[in-house]
Amino acid sequence: PTTCSTPLMPLRKWYLQQASANADVVERVPYGKSRLGQQLAAFRVTKGGASVRQGSRPVVLYHATQHAREWIAVETNRRLFEYVLAHKNDPASGIPQILATTELWFTPVVNPDGYDYTFVSPNTRMWRKTLSDNNGDGVITVGDGVDPNRNWPTKWRFDPEGASDNPASDTYRGPSPSSEPEVTAYRALMNRLKAKFMIDYHSYGELILYPEGWQVETRATDDPIMEALAGRDETNPAIPGYDPDLSAELYTVNGDITDDAMHVD
Repeated sequence: PTTCSTPLMPLRKWYLQQASANADVVERVPYGKSRLGQQLAAFRVTKGGASVRQGSRPVVLYHATQHAREWIAVETNRRLFEYVLAHKNDPASGIPQILATTELWFTPVVNPDGYDYTFVSPNTRMWRKTLSDNNGDGVITVGDGVDPNRNWPTKWRFDPEGASDNPASDTYRGPSPSSEPEVTAYRALMNRLKAKFMIDYHSYGELILYPEGWQVETRATDDPIMEALAGRDETNPAIPGYDPDLSAELYTVNGDITDDAMHVD
């Protein structure tokens, strides 16, 4: 409580305040509804704000918290958003030049229902999935929810190693690709914007992971570009102290957002 950057203020309220105070560069963009009916929204930051047609400049996407319990991912994304706004008029930072030529899109929480659920009690703190009621009994239990980062259509259900068919598993892929409204809505936004660059924030470890993730040692066609961006762990990682790697070197995953974005966009 003594160090929290937004003490006793809901995240939604903080973002709305920032959007209102920085209307010259920020536009709030609703893009769908969650399983429980919450409005899903992203915040577009570019010079001119809402007066500039969406997608008229190259798009960069920053999003967080597909996995509900990863609170630090929310804060990482929020602090980057805050930094951009704080330096929007500071030429030395380079931010004004970026905003004049680029659209930065921030999605605070991709999985808001699950994220809210992690605050209900100590017993729900480590909830990872969405809040889909898989058995329809009106109660959320261990057998409910879908891992949104195993629910994307590309390579969905490719094998039993990259995700699970067991509803009780933390990596349950769901009954069908894009079964989760949170995934369907965000995928539609991504496909409309055709982003040039994307970061999906997680909190598993100090890692920079890039496609492919669905099969061990399978490198993407754009692997040299992604390696140049992420760096090499033995020489020059893009972020000192972090380990850049092909995603599948950590473990294989299918139906995840980064593979899907690369293959579709």
